[in-house]
Amino acid sequence: MSDDLFEVSFAGVVRDGEDPAEVRAKVGKMFNADEAKLAQLFSGKRIIIKKNIDQATAAKYQTALTRAGAECEVRPMGGAAPAAAEPQAAPAATEAAPAAAAAAQVYQTQYDGEVAPPPQTDPLGITGDQIEDLSATIAPVGSELQDEYQAPDEPQIDISGLDMAPVGSDLSDGSKQAEPPPPDTTGITLAED
Repeated sequence: MSDDLFEVSFAGVVRDGEDPAEVRAKVGKMFNADEAKLAQLFSGKRIIIKKNIDQATAAKYQTALTRAGAECEVRPMGGAAPAAAEPQAAPAATEAAPAAAAAAQVYQTQYDGEVAPPPQTDPLGITGDQIEDLSATIAPVGSELQDEYQAPDEPQIDISGLDMAPVGSDLSDGSKQAEPPPPDTTGITLAED
C-alpha cells in the first residue's frame, strides 16, 4: 500500500569485500556525523536511522547506504519486529530466553542523537564515469543531441493587402461620434453648514 510507513535501521554491518574504515568515512560524510555518532552507528547495535517514512524515501536511504558499502534494513512500521519465542517445553524455553531477550534489547535501542538529514543527491562524491554499469553516456560540450535535425519551414504570410500610412497621419476613419449631453443636475442642492 502507498500509505504504509517504513523505518530504516543500521547495525554497523559492512558489506562483504568493503573496507570498514572507508565505509565508516563514507557513512560519516553522508550523515555529517562526528566520531561520537559514528561510534554509536558502528557499535553493532541496531540503530533506527529514519522512521515513519514512505517506501520511496526508505529505498533512497537503502540505496545510499548500499553505495557507501553499508548494509541497512528497511522494514514496515507497526508489528514487523520478530515475535519472541513461543513457550515450549522447559529445555527449549531456556535456550530461547536469551535470544528473545537479546532481540528485545536490539529493538528497544534507538538513535538518541539528532535526526539524520535525508540522503544527499551525491553523498559519496561518486561521478558517473566511476560507475562501471552505468548505462548512460555524456556527450561532449557543444554536441548536437538530436539526430537528423530539420529546421521548420519558414511560414508564408500574404501581406500584399497591407499598406502604410504616411508619418503623422490620423489612423481613425474620420467620423466622430456626437458627445453625450451633460448630466441633469436640477435636483441637486448644496447643504449649508
